Amino acid sequence: MKKYAAIVNPNAGRKMGKERFEALKAIISKKEICQFDVYETKGENDTVEAVKSFGASHYDQMIVFGGDGTTNEVINGLMQVPSPPPLALFPMGTANDVATYLEIPKNVEIYAEMILNPRKIYVDVGKAGDRFFLNVAAGGLLPELAHKVSSEKKSILGKFAYYFEGFLEFPKQFFQTIEIELDYGEKRETIDTLFFLLANGPIIGGFKNLVPEASLSDGKLDLLIVKNTEFPDMANVFLSFLKKRVKPQKGIIYYQVDSFRLNSKQDVEVDVDGELCGKLPMDFKVIPKALQLITPLEKN
Repeated sequence: MKKYAAIVNPNAGRKMGKERFEALKAIISKKEICQFDVYETKGENDTVEAVKSFGASHYDQMIVFGGDGTTNEVINGLMQVPSPPPLALFPMGTANDVATYLEIPKNVEIYAEMILNPRKIYVDVGKAGDRFFLNVAAGGLLPELAHKVSSEKKSILGKFAYYFEGFLEFPKQFFQTIEIELDYGEKRETIDTLFFLLANGPIIGGFKNLVPEASLSDGKLDLLIVKNTEFPDMANVFLSFLKKRVKPQKGIIYYQVDSFRLNSKQDVEVDVDGELCGKLPMDFKVIPKALQLITPLEKN
């Protein structure tokens, strides 16, 4: 008999999380003898403990119905489990970048076929301080803007809420740069920057090609730093963002890294997968092939 652990955020996807899960459960239960153990999320970080409790039992898969925040808590729970089950994501949040990259189906019946006939891939997991992340860590202008977007606006506008709010705030925020100190191997740099992104996956906030070399399973994190530079260079940088393709150019620092440290004398908060996780100074690293994800396609 197959055993499934389900983490369900009833408020996700315009409060459709529970309904979608019940539909999936009905489809799978008709096709195989199975057991579902379900946890409905209640508040911040409660899901981490629930996942750790689930981890004490053997499950064939853990299925998550929720957005990026719910997924991040599940990741942080699974990384504290000795032998975590394969993880299946049902995309119900604002960005759903990893699910988008893996081409996870949103149709419940098609998704059920993926669960019944799973393909499993190993993926890397990033770590920012004490917090694990699946897709991205960031600091500076962009995460500040993201956290100004109201839940209501996210629900109505989806991922475009981030861009809408960004355009409204950009003129006021343009010259509020931060100075960071990057320690990477034998290298130490002091950089005046607008923001930095540390990507594990290749899609950030719905944008593809911002980190063109990123892969979920290459054992590396892709560090993108946008420097405070002369206006013509800065205009070229933001033009490349609007075109959704960042090229090597003046004003951009791009490294593939396995571990490094960032420090700042300023008050710089760090965001992981859409959730605040602390302030600089902070150590960052990658844990190669840390978890298995369920996918309908082969991905490298």
